[in-house]
Amino acid sequence: MVCTTVLLESEWVLRSAYGLSQERACKALKSFCGLSAVCLNDEERVAQAFDLCEGGMDFADALHVAAAVGSEAFATFDRALRKKAGQEFNGVKIRVL
Repeated sequence: MVCTTVLLESEWVLRSAYGLSQERACKALKSFCGLSAVCLNDEERVAQAFDLCEGGMDFADALHVAAAVGSEAFATFDRALRKKAGQEFNGVKIRVL
């Protein structure tokens, strides 16, 4: 079982320590997550995050936005996140503080 937080840290390490682009790091992790022996603790949220990441959103931001699904709103100080996520994602309003 792979925790979502482990994926978050792994993406960061692939970019910062190994110099992979965000696109390549996310593709590698998505392939890893697709292995039959890998079980994720929140498969739906991770899948949504990968979709957002493919659209250009930072993987960590994508995980945060995906985690907010089911809530009324998601608040952030990050204006770039709002720009990439839009005003709403899957029924969740994205609000910049």
